[in-house]
Amino acid sequence: MEAVKTKKESYLIEGMTCAGCERTISKVIGSIDGVQHAKADLSSASVSVEYDPHKVTIDNIKAAVNKVGYKFVGERPAYGQREGSDEAIA
Repeated sequence: MEAVKTKKESYLIEGMTCAGCERTISKVIGSIDGVQHAKADLSSASVSVEYDPHKVTIDNIKAAVNKVGYKFVGERPAYGQREGSDEAIA
């Protein structure tokens, strides 16, 4: 039996203001079939997700985040700046 190859990504999320927001986002993404792990982080305004790309797409994750009232911005650039911006992420 072939092992499932998961993908790990971080995505920027706008609208988080407290630990409750972190829990909500982590829970809603974590409940998607094919997501192994989801951890939102208020300080970096992002969520780290480990998922099976054969079962889950970025669009699935984006829809779940937007549905609960937050804004899915996109992939967190490795160099620590917002995509298309010179603004550094705190």
